[in-house]
Amino acid sequence: MIRIHVAEAELHALVTAHDHRWLDRARQRTADYRRQGRYVEGGEFWGDIKQVYIKLQHEKCAYCESRLAGHALASKVHEVEHFRPKSRVSAWPPATGKGAVGFVPPCAVGRASTRGYYLLAYHPLNYVIACTRCNSTLKADFFPVRGRRSTRASTPRSARAEDPLLVYPLGTLDTDPARLLRFDGVLAVPRRRRGGDHERARVTIEFFQLNHQDLTSRRARLLGALWLALRALEVPGMPEDLRQLQHQAIGQAQSDRAEFAACARDFIALHRSDRARADALGASALQLAAG
Repeated sequence: MIRIHVAEAELHALVTAHDHRWLDRARQRTADYRRQGRYVEGGEFWGDIKQVYIKLQHEKCAYCESRLAGHALASKVHEVEHFRPKSRVSAWPPATGKGAVGFVPPCAVGRASTRGYYLLAYHPLNYVIACTRCNSTLKADFFPVRGRRSTRASTPRSARAEDPLLVYPLGTLDTDPARLLRFDGVLAVPRRRRGGDHERARVTIEFFQLNHQDLTSRRARLLGALWLALRALEVPGMPEDLRQLQHQAIGQAQSDRAEFAACARDFIALHRSDRARADALGASALQLAAG
């Protein structure tokens, strides 16, 4: 997970440029929900600005960083995800099904609510694009919080007192995910050993199953290739054009556009600070990718 860089004013401008009526329609729909005191299903139009988020996120899932198909297939693989659920909030972890079944949270995670965050159903800073696995299968209508729920909040900023445990990666409402999570080879781990940031990291990792075999095997292919590229730079007498290509590949792996950029960045930083550990993880990733 990486931060998706955009200021609120910039996001509004992008939405307006894409659909000049969308923000006015959103304000009207929110006023309707305020009068009714709840979310009312029907006539939804958040999908009308899906392309704005696809572009901001470089066609990647906001949570697991999997690259999704391009704009032409957006309706099939990119899902507009409500960070705070719009109509209800279920108790997490789930007792059955998929996801973090059996996980014992390190802190309070909040109660279920028959009323969701209905006034945020059309707030641009309550959206990201997510893959079907992260959105429909895992996120669903869960939203763990340490404090008291603020389901009547009219902006995401005013709901921050509920102390959400999941990380919202878009913009600057929340902390940079890199301050909470890091990668030890292919595995996502908390950056802190204790405290609130440690708890948020543990919950986020378990919630989105960031160490699921499907993700770790794909990260292994990335790290194996990165490790070989880093080692190739040390070969004496390598032609300068090939050396530049290796540098380019290493740089591209760390780009916001790259799949699993956070994992690549942490591995390259480790390679600089602890070469022996990086070599061990790189060799392990190469074996995992081959197997």
